[in-house]
Amino acid sequence: MNVELILATRMLKRSFPIYTLVPVLFLIKSTESMITSLVSGLIVASGFYLGAFLMSFAANISLNFYYFSALFGYVARLIYIFGFLLLFRNLYPIDEMAMSLTVPIVFLSMLFLEMAMVIKRKDTDLDWANDNSS
Repeated sequence: MNVELILATRMLKRSFPIYTLVPVLFLIKSTESMITSLVSGLIVASGFYLGAFLMSFAANISLNFYYFSALFGYVARLIYIFGFLLLFRNLYPIDEMAMSLTVPIVFLSMLFLEMAMVIKRKDTDLDWANDNSS
């Protein structure tokens, strides 16, 4: 069972209003702001899912590799996010204010939402201790 992938999928479903509502708010300014905000939010959300995929893959190999992935996977995820944001900036005429506000709003909102779900123990149906598939 890939617990990290299941958790990331649930996190993306829970935070769907965050990375879709923020672009709607930027629609007040302009369509370009809305598109910039939407793509930026999706890049950040995909970065979270990529991190979960990497940690799930690493957990299947060994516990030490899982710890290594948790430690350095964060840096890899940031490189992924900022790399795609820079690529998007070069390919499309963006609204820099929309991007610079959307990225931290979506990133921190997803982190705090997941932290709240952990505190509320919403994902107790996933069994880490009895998973003998690896």
